[in-house]
Amino acid sequence: MKTLLSIIALSLALVTQSLGAQKYLQGATIIDGTGGPAIEDGVVVVDKGVLTCVGSREDCGVPDNAVIVDLRDRYITPGLVDAHVHFGQTGWLDGRPDGISAPDVYPYAKTAADAKANPGRWQQSYLCSGITAVFDVGGPFWTTQLRDSATSDPNSVHVKAAGPLISWAGRQQLQLDDEIYSFLPMGSVEQAVAGVAKLKSMGAQAVKVWYLAPAEEQRTGMDKRMLAVGAAASNANLPLLVHATSLREAKVALRAGAHMLVHSVSDQAVDQEFLDLLLQNNTVYAPTLVVGNGWTRALASVVLNASAPVDDPNGCVDQDTIEKIQQPQLLRSYLPDALNNAWAYQRLENDGRELVLMEQNLMAVHAVGGLIATATDAGNPMTLHGPAIHNEMEAMQRAGLSASQIITMSTRNGALAMQDENLFGTLRAGMSADLLVLKQDPREDIAAFRSLTHVMRAGQLHEQSALAWRTPK
Repeated sequence: MKTLLSIIALSLALVTQSLGAQKYLQGATIIDGTGGPAIEDGVVVVDKGVLTCVGSREDCGVPDNAVIVDLRDRYITPGLVDAHVHFGQTGWLDGRPDGISAPDVYPYAKTAADAKANPGRWQQSYLCSGITAVFDVGGPFWTTQLRDSATSDPNSVHVKAAGPLISWAGRQQLQLDDEIYSFLPMGSVEQAVAGVAKLKSMGAQAVKVWYLAPAEEQRTGMDKRMLAVGAAASNANLPLLVHATSLREAKVALRAGAHMLVHSVSDQAVDQEFLDLLLQNNTVYAPTLVVGNGWTRALASVVLNASAPVDDPNGCVDQDTIEKIQQPQLLRSYLPDALNNAWAYQRLENDGRELVLMEQNLMAVHAVGGLIATATDAGNPMTLHGPAIHNEMEAMQRAGLSASQIITMSTRNGALAMQDENLFGTLRAGMSADLLVLKQDPREDIAAFRSLTHVMRAGQLHEQSALAWRTPK
């Protein structure tokens, strides 16, 4: 009977929310994202897309005639934040022709145009997976326009976007034009600084540098350019995001004032100098533990002619993407000679060694109190928009972080990474009404986020099954 009453109450709330009625979510255990104690048998009050009270029944004063959503035996958390995504990529190799270029099968210009025409496809996948905010940390110019249209839209996630990457190392297969994809050069200090000015002028909300390790004879010059970008970004009041997976380059990025390192350091163990710089800058560390293995699984599926399994029990990946993943044979004739069976097995072995190092570095950052935000690099091959968040959070738990710590890293800390901590990321009065309803307790096991039943975005309560692209398993 309790379950039936809950279903009736939820249905009533879904009907009345379009009328703008104030809603009272009552009876759940509330985990507010701050890392503080949970509120048992709590109340969340939602009015016009905003949280107006989060607390006990006494705190929130539930009136007799209130529209009540009965959530006994459920858990409420803030919506998840993915601090590293790419709207311009698809989750398969057609979105990254620098992996396997097959223009006759997947013409990149068409793939890129489709991404621009339909960003709502990824928006739905994010909401379906419990994600209510994302940071696009590098992509086409059009991604910088997503923020304004998404902020108050209950069918979209919050978006902040950096736009095109500044880099000394481009990828010719991706370098088409400003509308599709481009890199901003850093061939000189002047070029690098001009790239920041261009990003500012076109409305980018951050500056991203793809700072791959240069050859030894180039280091001094490249470091000067990296520092110049940091100074220009600071003057433009734009946060500096840096892809620097080698320890040396990560330190340069920190000296340049990086607001966020968008990947783990993965070439060697971090040292005290790195940790001191990270803490001094209050830089966000985004581990992205699983994206490398996603690349390996995608390429290996073509090499071995066997489609890679898709971990998506809630049906959040669209059917078009699923069908591409299930047809790796279409790319076999385009395989470079270097990608063969021996490569696949060696790469899988190398992934394991690299993951152990990234886990150790993650725990080293955590041990000194570094600010860590959950991030997936969604859009890269087999790092799928939406459900990749579950793989990433569970990998962080296997690395040694507790489920409660990961909840905060996946909510409040993601909002801090996006510099939107006063808009979303925690459950408190005045914040956007973005929250999740779970069947299972996420403090016991972070995999409980897979038990998602409802997503509230900007005050609108969505049934998870209604957001699914495919019938959940």
